[in-house]
Amino acid sequence: MDEARRNIIGILGLLLGAVLVFIGIIWTHFSSLPETEVIGGVEVAVDSGIFQFIPRGFIIGDTSGGLPWFTLGHLVAIVGSQLMVVGALFFWVVGRQMTWPRAAFAAFVTWIELVLVFGTIPSEWLNLSQGPLAWTSQRIAITVPTWLVLGQEVQVSYAVLKDAISAGYSTTMLVAAVVSAYLIQGFGHPKPPKKGPIGTSPYGRPLVKGS
Repeated sequence: MDEARRNIIGILGLLLGAVLVFIGIIWTHFSSLPETEVIGGVEVAVDSGIFQFIPRGFIIGDTSGGLPWFTLGHLVAIVGSQLMVVGALFFWVVGRQMTWPRAAFAAFVTWIELVLVFGTIPSEWLNLSQGPLAWTSQRIAITVPTWLVLGQEVQVSYAVLKDAISAGYSTTMLVAAVVSAYLIQGFGHPKPPKKGPIGTSPYGRPLVKGS
């Protein structure tokens, strides 16, 4: 990949990512607003101006346990952040001679990505599952068939399912981070030369390069 193409990918990633992050933030803010508020003892609708078209409340479910509209804003912002990370790496790091400033910038971008993957996303998942989704230990998610557990009654709560998803995500991302770190070590190294067929001279002896 030549430098011009890397620059195009980097700029597009940064611009599109920034737009998506902005849209995600706006969507999250205005979809989190209450539909009504009490002013002077009277319940009135909350006016969000030009952003009145952004829905509030829940996509699925209700206050007893459901998926809120602001989750869509979170997902859009996460996708945008990943595009910005990729764009920054393509524009300033990939395919370029490594220097101390560039190495420091690459380490900074990597730190941001690790904070997002291992900090922000798990935290938002817990906020979502323990809050609007109401995945508590009092709600049963799965009832194991009795014939699988020798006639016993075994139930799995939503809290267990929440923790299983959280642990599975963290383990998967940790393995992916280790594998990625190992593969990155080989980036930029010269590829071994390809060995072509060795020809022979009219006298039957192998040809030597440059002869």
